[in-house]
Amino acid sequence: MEWAMQNEELARIRMGLEEAIQAILMLRSEMAQRETRMGAAFDQQVQSLRAEVGQFRHDIRSLVGGASAQIARESRAALTPVAAEYDRAVTATSAQLVGASRTVWMWFGAAATTLLLTLLVAWAVLGYYRRELASAQDALQRYEDAIPVVQAFHASDAVICGGRICTNADPAGQQAGDRQQYRQARPRP
Repeated sequence: MEWAMQNEELARIRMGLEEAIQAILMLRSEMAQRETRMGAAFDQQVQSLRAEVGQFRHDIRSLVGGASAQIARESRAALTPVAAEYDRAVTATSAQLVGASRTVWMWFGAAATTLLLTLLVAWAVLGYYRRELASAQDALQRYEDAIPVVQAFHASDAVICGGRICTNADPAGQQAGDRQQYRQARPRP
């Protein structure tokens, strides 16, 4: 019965751990999906930037050769905000990815710590119950060993007198001992 209780407790612990693992895996999946979406958005922005740069180069070639210095100044002025926006986007995405990675590792660490603590507590509780069971079994064995003595005392015409047992010896009763010095007590009236 105790084994069944322990199995039931271990099953509850296992179910709790499985639920925790499923929650962590779901979180990990959501983080991977978010990372994929952010990567796709980033790639889309890069493609858009490349298209704009290509269009810009085409426009520069079509202008008159004498205006190249003016075009170079204007192109720097036009590209500076785009490059700054690109830099901000890359920095923000990188920071989000680092934060997401830390969050996932913290969840794994928390889950591992929770699992370790749960196993440690279960081991301690199991040890406590084993010690209690051994103590109860020892007490039960002492009681079982005392039953024949109590039954014999109850069946005999005997009383306790001055910290010892006094009997009404049966002269015709059985004798015991290495010198036959003990005689059986009379039955209780």
